[in-house]
Amino acid sequence: MVALALGLGPREGVAAAAGAAPDAGESAAARTGVAAGRSPGPAAPTLAEGDPRAACLAAHADAPARYRGLVRALCSEAAGLEVVGASLAIVERGSPPRVITWGHTRAGGPPIAAGTGFRIGSLTKILTAALALALVDDGLLGLDAPLSAVLPELAEGVDDRLTEVTLRQLLTHSGGLAELWPGDVVDGETWLRALGERELLAAPGALWSYANVGYAVIGAAIERASGERWAALLERRLLRPLGLAHTSADPEVSLRTGAALGHLGRGDGAPALDVAEDFAIGARGAAWTIPAGGVIASSADVATLALALVDPGRSPLSPASIEVLTTATLPTHERPGEGQAAGLRVTPRAGGSALLRASGDTGDFAADLVLAPSEGVAIVVLGNSGDHLRATLAAGLHDLLGVGAPVLSEGPAAALDHYVGDYAIGDLEGVLAVREGGDGLTIAAPILGPAPIALEPLGDHRFRAGALGPLTFVLLGEGGAAEFLRSRAWVAARLE
Repeated sequence: MVALALGLGPREGVAAAAGAAPDAGESAAARTGVAAGRSPGPAAPTLAEGDPRAACLAAHADAPARYRGLVRALCSEAAGLEVVGASLAIVERGSPPRVITWGHTRAGGPPIAAGTGFRIGSLTKILTAALALALVDDGLLGLDAPLSAVLPELAEGVDDRLTEVTLRQLLTHSGGLAELWPGDVVDGETWLRALGERELLAAPGALWSYANVGYAVIGAAIERASGERWAALLERRLLRPLGLAHTSADPEVSLRTGAALGHLGRGDGAPALDVAEDFAIGARGAAWTIPAGGVIASSADVATLALALVDPGRSPLSPASIEVLTTATLPTHERPGEGQAAGLRVTPRAGGSALLRASGDTGDFAADLVLAPSEGVAIVVLGNSGDHLRATLAAGLHDLLGVGAPVLSEGPAAALDHYVGDYAIGDLEGVLAVREGGDGLTIAAPILGPAPIALEPLGDHRFRAGALGPLTFVLLGEGGAAEFLRSRAWVAARLE
């Protein structure tokens, strides 16, 4: 568990589970072209035949002029990264979705269609946030009431502060929860009690710290408060009213309707997993993880849903709940000016408007959403090779919304001595020692090996620490020292 806490990010899917065995992810469905009773589609050329970029451009030659830069970006980036399949959807208020596709549902398989489903990972959290806020509107849940009133298991844990955690805090990743992975729980029915055996990483409401398990807890609260299964409520409250026919929380249903397979790597030779295998391996088949990252959807469905949720004329939510969904309540300390709302990150723009963002990453699928409520525009990019198509998303931001790349500080945003110190992760033995020496900072701990690891500045208060990945120092006060050191999987507090 210590190695996991210190070495891995919060993969929602199969990358960590399947990466140790390169062939473990290759399913019978991938080899034969048949998945869960679905007949193979017509023979399709592989990416190696002809010029896939030219074929992609030709397939979308009828795109409106304002989308042609997006078409070029998707076709070029997907070809360069050897992405197996991708789907880009643009929804503008009052217009039907425009979908631009690339590649195949599996290497050498049928082409991606407008309705092809992809695992969307943490974009699922937007749906869970919307369901929770719908129950707030119904008076079944309270935003600022302790969730232990609905989930009494939270009052049985070792940390009394867990009883104080509220729905608003979990929606904004500020509940202070330590991550819980499916592999940590022997009995899937007792996962809430397993969560209670862990100390909080920080006091509830004190600090933004991304936690998949927080949305699993929200999912459990939704089911207890409504008396209805999360997936059934999703169908009844969101999918049917909005006419979303290509979204499901059931991998087997998605397979029967032609969902894309995920790929652990790039190109035709990448091991493939169908979405049922992905769930069985990456989430150990644990149903409690679905509200945090278990939905399969088409790009058009995701974009349509996102835009509808923030449109007062179409949203199933009250104006007050729309405000909770779209208004940041605390900074993430990840990007300049970025804050966290309910399931969405918020970046303010000139003139008082904002960009809302979310992403998902299961290792074999990647998903990104950008939403501009003031312009009524949603852009969604999904891929089944695990690569985020960042240049494509940047092209969409530039061409449709006039947004350029964020300006980051070239080096650390504070003097190095603001970061130097000893940091501890909960009750784990040993400390993370951040020291200044040579040309910059290093981090050392017994669990990391005998040699200190150099911290490479990434701009602002972020650094890369070798295999540990990105680290963020959180400075809460003006001009003071960092109080927390955060990775994708843990939070360490400064020791006095």
